[in-house]
Amino acid sequence: MKKRIIVEYGEVKRIAHLMNCTQEMVSHSLAYRKDTKLARAIRKMALMRGGVEVGNEPVNDVNHESDMVGAVR
Repeated sequence: MKKRIIVEYGEVKRIAHLMNCTQEMVSHSLAYRKDTKLARAIRKMALMRGGVEVGNEPVNDVNHESDMVGAVR
């Protein structure tokens, strides 16, 4: 999953108003599609206002099933 910031319903509009930018800019910033000074400020504000950063977790691609086959008798 790609890294992004999730905010409550209506929060994008409020952040856009507070930062004096468009809702589209806020959406792009929260999805990490923009990396400008404004985008970083928007992400910081979103986190301060209760947003949650999700994604970018390490992928668990280890398959332990093969280990279990030999142990079961």
